[in-house]
Amino acid sequence: MIRVLVHDECQCDPKKCTAKRMMKFGLAKDVSISSVPKGSVILSPFSETALSPADRVYAEKKALVVMDMTWTNIDEFPRPKGMNERALPYLIASNPVNWGRPMELNSAEAVTAALIILGEREQADRIIERFNWGPEFLRINGEMLSEYSNAKDSADVVRIQKEYTEALRK
Repeated sequence: MIRVLVHDECQCDPKKCTAKRMMKFGLAKDVSISSVPKGSVILSPFSETALSPADRVYAEKKALVVMDMTWTNIDEFPRPKGMNERALPYLIASNPVNWGRPMELNSAEAVTAALIILGEREQADRIIERFNWGPEFLRINGEMLSEYSNAKDSADVVRIQKEYTEALRK
């Protein structure tokens, strides 16, 4: 099991906040940015390195961290030093706010995808099952997540992503 940490910027509606729901059910822990353990894997849309199964060693030793904030405020994304920033590969949102939008996942979708890529499918299922749109997220992204989770490293994930997006264009 990988420890999941949330840095909550409190920018979304608390009734719809997936990070708050993960914390409510004990599936994640709220932390300040200063208390994130050095060497943790932080999911970042600005990282040049894709998350891959090779990152499991960092997540297991420290933590997997998601920054809970709105996409409209993404330019304020905190970037602490000493972390392993990783971007999620191409995936499609299924939540009611961003349904069908590529790469605009909410915190629960991002954590679920990351855990699957890192080889923690059971832990991922415990998170996504808390959301009525969860099965749709897994249906839409299942094949891609399976391929990403079988990649050897970040370069392999990027190759898979490129093949998938090129197939979409055709």
